[in-house]
Amino acid sequence: MIEVREEIQQMLDEVRANRRYLHQHPELELDTVHTKAYLIEQIQSYGGFTIHEGYAENGFVATMKKSDDSLYIGFRTDMDALAMMDLVSCDYASKWEGRAHACGHDGHMAILLGLAHYFSRHQKEIKANIALIFQPGEEEPGGAKCMIEDGLLKDFPLSCIIGTHLMGDVEKGKIACRSGAMMARNGEVDIHLYGQSAHGAMPQLGNDALMGAASLLLQMQTIHSRNMDPLCSAVLTFGKMEAGHVRNVICDHVVLEGTMRAFDDSVYEMMKEKIQQMSEGVAKSFHLKADVLIRDGYYVVNNDEQLDQLLQQVVGEDYVLQQPKMIAEDFSFYQREVPGLFFYTGVKDDQHSKQIHNSRFDFDESALLYAIEIEVRLFEEMKGFYD
Repeated sequence: MIEVREEIQQMLDEVRANRRYLHQHPELELDTVHTKAYLIEQIQSYGGFTIHEGYAENGFVATMKKSDDSLYIGFRTDMDALAMMDLVSCDYASKWEGRAHACGHDGHMAILLGLAHYFSRHQKEIKANIALIFQPGEEEPGGAKCMIEDGLLKDFPLSCIIGTHLMGDVEKGKIACRSGAMMARNGEVDIHLYGQSAHGAMPQLGNDALMGAASLLLQMQTIHSRNMDPLCSAVLTFGKMEAGHVRNVICDHVVLEGTMRAFDDSVYEMMKEKIQQMSEGVAKSFHLKADVLIRDGYYVVNNDEQLDQLLQQVVGEDYVLQQPKMIAEDFSFYQREVPGLFFYTGVKDDQHSKQIHNSRFDFDESALLYAIEIEVRLFEEMKGFYD
């Protein structure tokens, strides 16, 4: 396991208390008013940071400015929870029904608070400008994009940005990452097919939208199998279909709802084009009308090669080469603008094996100390990014 310096080890009680308080008070999307107030109170108690508000409604930045000439080293955490039940059996379970920090964002915030406290104790040694970015709305609607649109990168020019995510399938004490594409670009697909109803005993008088939808679902599976290089990775999944009214009436309206994901922008755009073409083709064949709506989500999480090499250097033998995952993260919006590194912090142990977005996802807070240690090491070795 990663060797954690004594000073950070001694922060465990504080880190645990912060994480558990935040776990008890989850807030959704950009509406993180209580969370923001708590975080700012903690950071101000440490000293050495200036708080800047006005980003993504309840996002904010805590800066430690050491030079007028150099750029900022950015560290980011997300703040929002999920709209689901918290079924963790513990005395720090969510107090707010239907909301849960089941994706580990409570841990991410506790990590960044721990990092802030460490930096506040070492202000005289620090030579670079630091920007700690507290961002709401990672789950919905994409708070990173909102932060950037509200001027984050103009107000605090970053030389690079670092982020981490707890991961339930990575062993505690390990750090998992890779250079290049690590998480997918994603989008949401809604397809409406409109036909003509008729009595089920007289199908020739109607235009069956349900038959058209069945044909379309099968055809769209060929996008991956017959339109893409077999070595490319992509996912097109339709998990919801609404159709019909009663059993003996020809269906006049079908709604298909799905998700699409890819690691390459050109593959993603090709998939969009094929979905549109196939929907229009099926509509014509079955005498239907097709409306297709594709909402682009997050971009590919694409790790900077130099930063990943630096991570390997500071982690050593506890670095795990991560295989790409089809999950998505709005950290990718920052990486479109500045070099970025997003790594996984392992939390799996004998007592904790649930994956993120599970209502029983939980972890031992000592795992958070490894992330604090690694972010401190990265900062200590990052002279080339601010010199």
